[in-house]
Amino acid sequence: WGVGVSPALAAGMAAPRKRGVPIGQALRSSMALAALLALAIAGCKKVASGEVDEGDQLPKKPVPVQAVKVERINLKPSIDVVGMLVTIPENSASVSPQVAGWIQKVMVVEGARVRAGVELLRLDSRLAEADRVKVQASVDEKTAILERLKNGPRPEEIEVARHDAHRAKVTMEALRGELESLKTLQARNEVSPVQFQKVQSSFQSAEAESAAAAAKLKLIGAGTRTEEIAEAEARVAAAKADLTTSTLSLQLCKIVSPINGIVTQLSARQGMYVERTANLATVVDLSKVFMQTRIPCAYLARVQLGASVDVRVTSFPDRTFHAVLARIGGQADPATGDVDALVEIANDDSLLRPGLACRACMRLPEIADAIVVPVTAIADRSGTPVVSVVRDGKSFEIEVKLGVQAREKTQIIEGVGAGDTVITEGGYGLPDGCPVKVHAGP
Repeated sequence: WGVGVSPALAAGMAAPRKRGVPIGQALRSSMALAALLALAIAGCKKVASGEVDEGDQLPKKPVPVQAVKVERINLKPSIDVVGMLVTIPENSASVSPQVAGWIQKVMVVEGARVRAGVELLRLDSRLAEADRVKVQASVDEKTAILERLKNGPRPEEIEVARHDAHRAKVTMEALRGELESLKTLQARNEVSPVQFQKVQSSFQSAEAESAAAAAKLKLIGAGTRTEEIAEAEARVAAAKADLTTSTLSLQLCKIVSPINGIVTQLSARQGMYVERTANLATVVDLSKVFMQTRIPCAYLARVQLGASVDVRVTSFPDRTFHAVLARIGGQADPATGDVDALVEIANDDSLLRPGLACRACMRLPEIADAIVVPVTAIADRSGTPVVSVVRDGKSFEIEVKLGVQAREKTQIIEGVGAGDTVITEGGYGLPDGCPVKVHAGP
């Protein structure tokens, strides 16, 4: 510092407090720091030649500094966060077969754009087709039986049954007359017992056949029973259910995309056998994507769902994507207190892809009538935030209580008021009461 520097100034320069740098940020570059020190030395270099008040040992020549007025504005704070693009879970679909079989054809490639219902894969359907033909034949058979029962006997069938009943009755009556004649002869012992027994047996048989024919005629005349029709209807319904299952199995041999999107993964190969649980492809709707990030615990109380977010993606440095805060996690990180969050970004031109790194500026609620100073005016004194104010041409260090910090301005809750002048450049290490010459700050 040179010969003749006042003890107070030399002590302040030998052990400088952290002045002129924002809290939580790195010091300015060494070149800027050297320039500020040079200004301070230039302002106080004549101390060595004796230009010092004997009472307070402060330089007489004012130190050049830059300063601005404390403002009262509507502060629009924000926080900067980093993250990575991820897919929206409900906009992603895993494609798996619903029937087992051999893959006959693969109709897409990874990266292909597909629409819902478009065929992606096809399984060998020959067995399913054969089964469907078999089941269809069963349905036709049971349907025909049901129709026959519902329609009842035809007139020709009734007429045949009537003739059969009449013929059986005539035969029975003829045998009855013959038997009666033999009974008279038997009484006079003019017929053998064997002959009589034979005629008697024939009569009994004819009597039974006549009764059966009459019963059949009566049954045919009454029509089909309700229970038989119900049974046939149930069989038709069961056969039709089997046909539906068989038809569905045939249709499921065509594996289609469930959503509009892009094929991001494809593991299916022609000729391979797959089970119903196999994951053959993934289709993702990228019309919207999420930025997965973390909200620092210090800002959690001020972050709101729906907050506007400007996202910059590393792969597109010249473009800003406007987004909104869509979801906030329900649990904080035990180690840091930070909370996971998801920012929803419109991706109409499909430029964004999951996995890309990105940065974002998340806006916090506006604070009306906030007392603010530039962030360069805030310094740190052993953990206490301070600013240097200019009063009557002299510099004084003041402790302040900070509020919300924006990109370039910081809210001051206590310590200074609107209209006060605070030093932004050149006030590094100045003792209280040091004369200064103010140049307007940027």
